[in-house]
Amino acid sequence: MLSQARVSVAKPRQHYATQATRIDSDAAVLQLAGPVRGAHVLIMGANALEVMCAIQRKGAAEVTLLRQGTRPELHTADLVIAAAVASLEHAASALVHATRALRESGRVILQIAADPNGRLARSVAEMLRLRGFSGVRVQPTSEATLVVGTRPWFGPIARA
Repeated sequence: MLSQARVSVAKPRQHYATQATRIDSDAAVLQLAGPVRGAHVLIMGANALEVMCAIQRKGAAEVTLLRQGTRPELHTADLVIAAAVASLEHAASALVHATRALRESGRVILQIAADPNGRLARSVAEMLRLRGFSGVRVQPTSEATLVVGTRPWFGPIARA
């Protein structure tokens, strides 16, 4: 017989509410930009200086910050980043500049600033598709929504 009985009561594990890792939009832009070593990057929009410095630190050959009211040079960028896009008109203007500046197989990243219901991001994604961009995707972050597209090397696809 047992002279001593031990009762072990397993304490239920305490589950602490952990916040999902929230990625800020600048870090998400850098992640979506991928390897930029040797690339020519054009950045437009307000508050883009931090992204510009981070892209430069990642090894980009050239990073240009486009001032408002100026046109980019023709076919000079491998990646175009439009920061703080606030309206559909702003997105359309950014896409005109991006289309002018991008080389074949160039990528564009638009950072949609205030879009709580996602309607603006969906409209911008559709606008990219209509302009012939491929691989268009929408990625929400904690601060903004990013819309990414790639300009095909063979030109825009003609639709019947």
